[in-house]
Amino acid sequence: MGDVHELMIAMDLRGDLPDAEVAELRWQVGLGPRPAHVAEQTLIVNEVLDMMRDGGEEPVQDENGDWVIKRYPEPAWCDGSPRAASKIPGVGFSSLVREGGASGERWALTCRWEIHPDGHAEVAALLDRLAERCDDARFFGYLRWYEHAEPDTMLRIRDGKVVTYRDGEFVSPMWGDEADEMPFA
Repeated sequence: MGDVHELMIAMDLRGDLPDAEVAELRWQVGLGPRPAHVAEQTLIVNEVLDMMRDGGEEPVQDENGDWVIKRYPEPAWCDGSPRAASKIPGVGFSSLVREGGASGERWALTCRWEIHPDGHAEVAALLDRLAERCDDARFFGYLRWYEHAEPDTMLRIRDGKVVTYRDGEFVSPMWGDEADEMPFA
């Protein structure tokens, strides 16, 4: 757990998000069940069958005779309900609220999570998908290593993508280019 970072995001999303996207967003941030349209992934494991059996996932034979493991993608955050954080002070949570007002409808999303490098790809993919649905003036975010008193990396939206910067300079995100592999309708 020594690689844990605090991730804080607050953003306003368009109010006209389709129901399927809202359902998937709720699942991604731990506020709802996996929607039916998030399909399982099939991994062909013929060459590594023995190793997979030791890992606890049970391979099955598909219609082509290949040994496969079927699994659903993981959400970016498994439990959005408020709970005491383990490494950072305070509470980890997700909150998604629909709001209507003079300036139109919007979805307000706020999340404060502890993330480990094992979950960076899921989080990065979610952030990039959300950035496409957010006005950059309505976004705030940062990353902070759990032992630091202040955030070390700020997050912004630039050209429809979440970018990271430190000391006023844009830097490569800690999650790399793994974000393209995650579903989000």
